[in-house]
Amino acid sequence: MFKAFKKALSAMRHSPQAPIGFQQMLARTRFDYRKAIGDGLDSSVVTAPIQWIQRAAPEANLTVRRRDNAGKVTQLDDHPMLSLIARPNAFYGDLTLWTASLMSYCLAGNAYWIKLRNGIGRPGELWYVPHWLMEPKGSADGTDFLTHYLYSPGGGHEPIRLDPADVIHFRQGMDPRNPRLGLSPIDGVVREIFMDLESSNFVASLLRNMGVPGVVISPKNGGVVSAEDVEATKTWFAQAFSGDRRGGPLVMGAPTDVSPYGFNPQQMNMGEARDIAEERICACLGIPAAVVGFGSGLQSTKVGATMEEMVKLAWRNGVLPILRVMADELDRSLLPDFGNTAGIKSGWDVSDVLALQDDLDKKASRVKSLTDGGIIQVYEAREDMGYEVDDSHRIYLRPAMSLEVPAGAQPRLPDPAPQPAPAKGEKARAPIAARRSGAAYLRALQAQEAPLSKAFEQTLKRFFKTFGKDARAAAGPLLEAEDIGPKAKGGAEEKADDLIIAQILDRLGIAAHRTTFQRLYEAHFVETAKAVSDAAQLLGISGSLPDPVARAIAAAGGRRSGLVDLTTQAREGLFDALAEGRAAGEGAAQLAERIGAHIESGPWGSSEIRARTIARTETKYAQNVSTIERARAAAVERFIVFDGRLGPDRSDPDHIARDGSIVTADEASQMASDEHPNGTLSFAPYFGDDD
Repeated sequence: MFKAFKKALSAMRHSPQAPIGFQQMLARTRFDYRKAIGDGLDSSVVTAPIQWIQRAAPEANLTVRRRDNAGKVTQLDDHPMLSLIARPNAFYGDLTLWTASLMSYCLAGNAYWIKLRNGIGRPGELWYVPHWLMEPKGSADGTDFLTHYLYSPGGGHEPIRLDPADVIHFRQGMDPRNPRLGLSPIDGVVREIFMDLESSNFVASLLRNMGVPGVVISPKNGGVVSAEDVEATKTWFAQAFSGDRRGGPLVMGAPTDVSPYGFNPQQMNMGEARDIAEERICACLGIPAAVVGFGSGLQSTKVGATMEEMVKLAWRNGVLPILRVMADELDRSLLPDFGNTAGIKSGWDVSDVLALQDDLDKKASRVKSLTDGGIIQVYEAREDMGYEVDDSHRIYLRPAMSLEVPAGAQPRLPDPAPQPAPAKGEKARAPIAARRSGAAYLRALQAQEAPLSKAFEQTLKRFFKTFGKDARAAAGPLLEAEDIGPKAKGGAEEKADDLIIAQILDRLGIAAHRTTFQRLYEAHFVETAKAVSDAAQLLGISGSLPDPVARAIAAAGGRRSGLVDLTTQAREGLFDALAEGRAAGEGAAQLAERIGAHIESGPWGSSEIRARTIARTETKYAQNVSTIERARAAAVERFIVFDGRLGPDRSDPDHIARDGSIVTADEASQMASDEHPNGTLSFAPYFGDDD
């Protein structure tokens, strides 16, 4: 039976021709709409959504990852395939390569790269080929599905036969009329494209060819006038009633008819026909029309979908499916050229895609809940979130206050070890059982800390980048106008700096940026408080976050944002940038760039370091203040202090003395406020000696 199946399989035919019933003409018409619209590049209704995809796709980053036999995933940032795609040839880079490929893919369902190999047979260059210049070919009798690609460069050159191994063919599914080709996403809407083009042509033709006079002046009752009188009347009328003389009285010396004349603009209204084209083409590409900016799509926003939701939908239905197809084809057609592909796959990192950040946050919360509940290992959670893993992460987290109790039995809690009475002047010490429960709570906070800090770091990085960009925009015109450069000397230079810096700061609008900065802090503190409330369930505190507590924690975040003095740091950055720029002999444009870099980085070496340092410090503080405020809302007024657990000063007597001590809520709040940036001070609610 297997031999019979194999024989039948070897006899299959793959005809490149459309079967009977498929014609080039669309159904129910003899007009060739496909030929009429051409390649579609002249149609704004086609190119607008495709250009949106081209602009959006670079937010995702191509990656290559290896999974070993133990399940460990390693990201190969230096993989040679990534290096080749980043610089495909000497004439353009990866962004141009991808955007051109996306255009062909969306227009025709097919995009092609040619591989030019080096002396050792590996791809040394990649070249995009327009889809109309390449055609996949099989054997004449159809027994071989694909034998070669025929590249027709034109310009009097003969077609070139290419080995399939030297061509990367991205295709949209499979065209039933020719299975060697992908199916164009917009092939089913060629009539709608034609409608839009004809609507544009109709209105343009009216405006171009049907220009008409504003009024018609004619003799009454069929009178006849000479050609000289006609010309004289026309000249007189134009001079007497044009420009500032419009609206004056008209007095004719003989019976005359004066009639308005013109074309009704309502006859040029093609809005409904053009809306249909916009909607259907965007639907075929998976992009909501509102995202592109089409009027038909903007009208639909009244049904309740926000622009943010539509952009997210465009990524899910439009961009990501295309990128997944392209990554899959790279795995098949390019990755094997660089050696053994066992366990290696390419993919797309979307962590920097702004529209998908909410999805990543939700995923992080879901993974965290599964990890905290002991359902999945820390190894699985880290792997799912894209972090590096090793065997040390193959552990489960179990709630410290959960006990295994057989059905029908009563739980028995271990008796806490007796604690010595505190010496005079010393703080009371928490019992061992309470410290164990508190330690379990802190482990939950530690698991939350890195994702929260990373998310806040990305938010701050974007803020500082925008801050620097706005500083460049504010400084550039002022520097050009003032001719600020290396020529100023002595006291005149300082006065010039004071004046130009004051003007830049005024134009930059520090107050607006400070307000934005405060809002970012408040939002981060509230997110941290929500996570802390989840962890508080380990101690029997409700996981909900009461509104008064959320407001108090947000206010604490707003106050903490004031510790970063944006005005002073910006002023100092401006002074440093001007001094360094003058010393280097830079002109206005170079000084503006230097100013932007200084404003971004502030007192740190870069905006990345600045954002990372602030995010780590404030996330830790936000966890402490959230712990205190959430517990106080549950009528807890005492806290166990955990100190010196992770820091280099773990042997410091002062840290050891307060580690494990019990303090009031007010004392805990003060200790958290006084904590230094790299401190390891943490708190856990203490319910009393009898609990």
